[in-house]
Amino acid sequence: MNYHTHRQRLVEWVRSQLTGLLSEEGKKLGIHPPGRYIDAENEYEILRGISPVERFPTGVLYPIYKGAEGIDPASEIQDDDEEETSTLDADLLEKAAEPPVKRRRYIPPSSVGFSFFVRGEKIELKVFCSAVRYETIGVKDNYGVTRDEVGRFTKNEWQRIPLADLDGEVKMFYAPACEKNLTNRETAKERETVLSGRAGIDVLWRPFADGWITTVSLFNTYELPAEGDPGNLARLRNENSLFEVGLRCIFVAGEVGVYPRVDMRLLSDEEQELELQYKKRHIYAVGHGAAVDWRQKKKGNSGSVGEIRAEFFPSVEVPQVTADVVDSDNKTLQIAYLSSVDTLKSEVFDGLDQFVSGYVDWIEKQKLLAASVSSDEQEAAKRIIKRMDIAASRMKQGVLFLRKDKLAKQSFALANQAMLDQMMQYDRSQGKIKTPDQYRWRPFQLAFVLSSIESVVNEESNFRDTVDLIWFPTGGGKTEAYLGLIAFLIVWRRLANRESGGGTTVIMRYTLRLLTAQQYLRATRMICALELIRRKRPELGKEPITIGMWVGAATSPNTLVTAQKAVNKAAGGNGTAPMELVVCNCPWCGEPFIAPKNYVVSPMEFHFRCTNRDCDFGLSAGGIIPCNVVDEELYANPPTLLIATIDKFARMAWEERTNAFFGINGNRPPELVVQDELHLISGALGSITGLYEAALDSVLVQRGIHPKYIASTATIRMAGQQVRRLYGKDVAVFPPPGLSCDDSYFARTVPLSEKPGRLYVGYLAPMLGRKPVGQTPSNIVPLAAAILLAPEVVFADQEDQDSLLDAWWTQVVYHSSIKGVGSSHNAFSNDVREYFQRYLDEVNEAYRRGKEKKTVVGRRTARIAQLTSLSSAEENARTFACLERSREDPECLDAVLATNMISVGLDVARLALMIINGQPLTTAEYIQVSSRVGRGDTPGVVFTNYYRDQARSLSHYENFRPYHESFYRFVEPTSVTPYTYQARLRALHAALVITVRHSCRHMLANKEAGNFNPADASTAKAIDILKLRCLQADETRALETAKHIDKLVNEWKAEADMCKASKRQLNYQAPDKDKVTERLIHNHDDKIKGMWATLQSMRNVENTALLKPL
Repeated sequence: MNYHTHRQRLVEWVRSQLTGLLSEEGKKLGIHPPGRYIDAENEYEILRGISPVERFPTGVLYPIYKGAEGIDPASEIQDDDEEETSTLDADLLEKAAEPPVKRRRYIPPSSVGFSFFVRGEKIELKVFCSAVRYETIGVKDNYGVTRDEVGRFTKNEWQRIPLADLDGEVKMFYAPACEKNLTNRETAKERETVLSGRAGIDVLWRPFADGWITTVSLFNTYELPAEGDPGNLARLRNENSLFEVGLRCIFVAGEVGVYPRVDMRLLSDEEQELELQYKKRHIYAVGHGAAVDWRQKKKGNSGSVGEIRAEFFPSVEVPQVTADVVDSDNKTLQIAYLSSVDTLKSEVFDGLDQFVSGYVDWIEKQKLLAASVSSDEQEAAKRIIKRMDIAASRMKQGVLFLRKDKLAKQSFALANQAMLDQMMQYDRSQGKIKTPDQYRWRPFQLAFVLSSIESVVNEESNFRDTVDLIWFPTGGGKTEAYLGLIAFLIVWRRLANRESGGGTTVIMRYTLRLLTAQQYLRATRMICALELIRRKRPELGKEPITIGMWVGAATSPNTLVTAQKAVNKAAGGNGTAPMELVVCNCPWCGEPFIAPKNYVVSPMEFHFRCTNRDCDFGLSAGGIIPCNVVDEELYANPPTLLIATIDKFARMAWEERTNAFFGINGNRPPELVVQDELHLISGALGSITGLYEAALDSVLVQRGIHPKYIASTATIRMAGQQVRRLYGKDVAVFPPPGLSCDDSYFARTVPLSEKPGRLYVGYLAPMLGRKPVGQTPSNIVPLAAAILLAPEVVFADQEDQDSLLDAWWTQVVYHSSIKGVGSSHNAFSNDVREYFQRYLDEVNEAYRRGKEKKTVVGRRTARIAQLTSLSSAEENARTFACLERSREDPECLDAVLATNMISVGLDVARLALMIINGQPLTTAEYIQVSSRVGRGDTPGVVFTNYYRDQARSLSHYENFRPYHESFYRFVEPTSVTPYTYQARLRALHAALVITVRHSCRHMLANKEAGNFNPADASTAKAIDILKLRCLQADETRALETAKHIDKLVNEWKAEADMCKASKRQLNYQAPDKDKVTERLIHNHDDKIKGMWATLQSMRNVENTALLKPL
């Protein structure tokens, strides 16, 4: 199915509804004119029942507000107590009877334009402009307003009057004459009156380099009176606004150059590299009051720009990135083939060598390209090439390591076997049958494993202290890459350390509980596969290979008693598996759990069990599945793979039982730490996290392990600085970017001619605010209503109607705050429904007048759900399940209103339509959120609803095309500052407590806080390790941090000595009811205070306040 064309039809229909303009492309696609009909008697187009300003929210130039003062500031956050001033007709009339109150007013735009750079001996511009206006029809009073028999305002019929022909009105402009040596040039300005005197065109020429920075503007000339009868003002505004505005410039003579940017020499190393990588993404113009687009001349003119135009409803299709870049017949990528390395040996290694050689050969070609770049790009090119060389060298080293090390070879084979088994088992549970050779690594996944494999198991490796960062677009397969590496390490550790290879081997952290739960279920299948292999391989030890999820009580139980209550409650109901236990089906066979038969639960233990006799685990004694989610069970039996939220590690200061994760019963401490979605560890959270990371690292080092760190992200800038502050280590990004943003060998941009990309569409409604005011709806209302109706109108008579309707049926609506979700919910319940009905009535009226024998019924009530942190885990799980439902299902959702919790936790293939409310604070968030749609076969479309009073919204709207063509170029650096005084004040004492408590066994128990003695050898060593770790993370603040640690040490020692002298017990913590025991740390809201107020979680790490001047 040609989804690309159908998607374009949908977008063009929505465009026509919101702007009133039916584009040439829309006409070709068979879209009908919106919101009006042809009057048979008078042969002119009529808009009925609503004013044009209310009907068409964008693509309008409004009258100039004469003498207007107090323009609304472009505030980032609106005060909830502050009313927006209504700007639409009905509300003007409602306010007429109220006493005059001076309010801040928003001034809607009366002009639009764009700027560009042009050069040439002769520069000639042909500027086209077009617009329509509307005029009331009917009986009017002295003010020209239609009223009913008792004098009340009634909505008129409005006649549509074009102010130019189809091509638009044309004016010619010429660059000022100047000397050949470009001297004596001055700024010049030209003005022409157009559109029957209702508008003007300004052209401003500013000399720059060897050409001109030229600004072309179209403006409404009508001035709306500052005061007057509200009804008359409403009519004047409607009759003198310019709708369906068009402005474009064709270059008859002269050459458009790239719009000037900052000098390369003034940029940082990373910025220089980005400029080189995106050098083919030219920016030719910037918009003013709207977006801007440009078109190249026909072939034969060197592809230079021939036309620039303003765009009120801009769209850019962003190509997809593929990881499938190596010959699909390459046997080396087959997981089954690699699992045979222990028997085939040299043949497999030869294939791996050839695989690496393909990358090496590509790098050599890149070096030839690097030699041809300009002189100011040479150094940037060299740095890029150097990183690629290092990556290739590490891959070679990985293959050599596998060749020579027998245990590594065996571990690699079994890890591949585990990955294959879990993939095949999952497909079998879904009713899909594939042959083993159909399961393959993506090239970058295998390459990453090869590049990191030696440093993961060899503590003496040159890259052991390098954080390997997987950088790949969302949905590319990052998780499988590090799961393969985790499987390798688990097996290798069991083989290499027969007596001490058990216990927690890997710690994997996420930032969001939702994502943690999802990835836990994903990783559990791999752990199940490894455990089944262990049961057949005595050399892998007697201790089961297990997985545990360690998160907050809101997601899973902290205690066995809580778990038992959950099972009992479910058993007393319909027996359905309790959602708070996370695992609701056997992770291996998929059979649903039923309470209580699928749970082994008591005050002493908790386990999941499978009773399906066709399942490998159901056949085993007891049917115990190697996964757990209850904190107390995890402390008693530490899992091989511990998956947790990052904020949970704040518990290490409070809970002595967390020591179980750092090697007990003779087992080694964890050797690998994995951090997913690294870009989210930033700001206040990142700064506090950095101090806890220092503590965790110090504990492992004190216990004899220098852990390997791996991280992943889809969006990041200045990764080196962030990683240094968080982990005190260098970073290596994989795959390293190439000289072009379109090709890093392991990731390549897919041409739009081969596969549709994700389409981004911009929308800004200048007369509508974020919240409804009186009868004026919020800005999302017309957009959401049009999108709701679009599929039923556009695809009503298509051959594949059912598939097309489902393709873009459910809209995901993103908000930057929970408050925004509430506002949108109200909008969907009221105003969206009303606008939907208006659009529906107009469509059916057009069909009736056109004598077309069809009627659009339209969905009567929209099914809406929310995805926010306020919803329970069970509620969110139900919403996710409903999102999987197709349109025919009664539980299918029409819209889901969500916060940024979906940015890394929503993966539903059928979702292909999104509205983003307001430009998110960061580009990383924008990319992550928008990538949630279009992940399946249906190409995604994202409508960005820009806010008129948000500075970043306006900026991104005006630069829509350049921004979307170079997403990753504009990703902002993350801010992580753990060692500032403010951050240290909040958490450095916790880092000290964790380091001492978990490094020195005699200091672990709660009662041992009073035995703190910095002169003790092990304690002194732990403190020194912490100081060194802080120095590695922030050398410039190392001295002040060390002094701060010494101050904390002295405070702790003084408190311990004082308690001993007064014969009082000093514990790490004590319950509020204990009024006898002294405590070292306390909660912020405890009635009895200890020495240091300490976080229980990193989820709330900063206090914020809004200051409002009087």
